[in-house]
Amino acid sequence: MRWAISLVSIMIVSANALAQVDSAASLTPQGHSAYDAVVANAKPVATPMVAGKSALAAKQFLQAKRIFAAEVKLHPDSVEAELGLADAELGLHEYEAAELEYRKVVAAQPEMWQAHKNLVIVEAALGRWEEFDRERAVLRGARERGAPGISARESDVIDSFVVPAGHGRPAQRWIVREYFEPVGRSLTRYNFEHFSAAGKAEEYVSLESEEAAKAVVVGGAVAIGGEAKPAPVEIGFALNWYTGKGHGTIAEYGAVEPGYEDVRARVLRWLRTQ
Repeated sequence: MRWAISLVSIMIVSANALAQVDSAASLTPQGHSAYDAVVANAKPVATPMVAGKSALAAKQFLQAKRIFAAEVKLHPDSVEAELGLADAELGLHEYEAAELEYRKVVAAQPEMWQAHKNLVIVEAALGRWEEFDRERAVLRGARERGAPGISARESDVIDSFVVPAGHGRPAQRWIVREYFEPVGRSLTRYNFEHFSAAGKAEEYVSLESEEAAKAVVVGGAVAIGGEAKPAPVEIGFALNWYTGKGHGTIAEYGAVEPGYEDVRARVLRWLRTQ
């Protein structure tokens, strides 16, 4: 008898619950149930990969590292997680750790060009110039053969460094861009660039065609970058500096393009005297 009463009670509770759902359905548009409305309004839960990428975008590199390291542990074959971990370590200036992760990425996917580009930055930071040149050669070869996913008309950030404070100037961070195809009216190959805290370019040092640069200066304002235009015959290279107040030459070279390591050393020596 008690079992029968319990069964009746369950049936009454179930009936009441169904009645409530039916009542809620009658109050929602187009007859959707209350459950449907809750599901429709629910926010999607971010996956660890999405959370990690968001942390990278926000420059929260330590948080990103933790997320991607956990993902790599759970999914050792995930190239995407390895790349995220390497990017986070690069952001933290943990260059040797980043190099190891990027090497794993390019071993799994040799045409992951972004990993090769970031390896260039890592090797420059570590002063490993043979590896630096080797990675640049990989990118150059890819562009020369027209490999998918990489363009001959884009620039690569290949280096960055800090010039210590001195001569009344605060410490400055500079970044270096390489142009596979010389660009702009002065046919720039490398741009050493310093930006203000507001992100405005304040100074440039450029390795460029000496003749093309002189032609631009004679004509007025110096333009760096922009669309590539038909180039005059290059008879030499010059290392020139530009600010909003003036311009000048640091060094002149012959017709053979100097190596990046030599150009970098000259720029650093010059910057430290300013």
